[in-house]
Amino acid sequence: MEFKKITKSNYMECINLKVSAGQIDFVADNSQSLVESAFEEGLKTLGIYNEDTMIGFILYDYDSSFPGWSLSRFMIDYRCQGKGYGKKSAEEFLDYFKKEVPADKIYISVCVDNQPALKMFENLGFQKIKEIEYIFNTKKFREMQMYKSFK
Repeated sequence: MEFKKITKSNYMECINLKVSAGQIDFVADNSQSLVESAFEEGLKTLGIYNEDTMIGFILYDYDSSFPGWSLSRFMIDYRCQGKGYGKKSAEEFLDYFKKEVPADKIYISVCVDNQPALKMFENLGFQKIKEIEYIFNTKKFREMQMYKSFK
């Protein structure tokens, strides 16, 4: 796995990555994430590559609501799921993050209906904090807030 910043040269690859129809409510569309990163301070975007092919997307940022660093978006294209890329890229991102950011922990919020992702992040050492509910664009979301300590 390799991580590359999203730039003019690869943003269309990122936009073309999709989750399956049953996962649409689990993570924001990549085009929305890229627009947010263009207009909001401090959002960092990465393409996840397997060899020369972008297979996933990450957005991370400092979230003052925790306060701390957050893995705000993490997705693997539906055509690449079920092959171990999610776990491997999450593990490698955590190593990348520890080298790039002087932080002792990272947060994530996972849709409570996304049981495979919840299990994967728990297996990677993330601990549950609490379940939250909120409304965004008239739609209700339920997420589990989690964190991983690097100490």
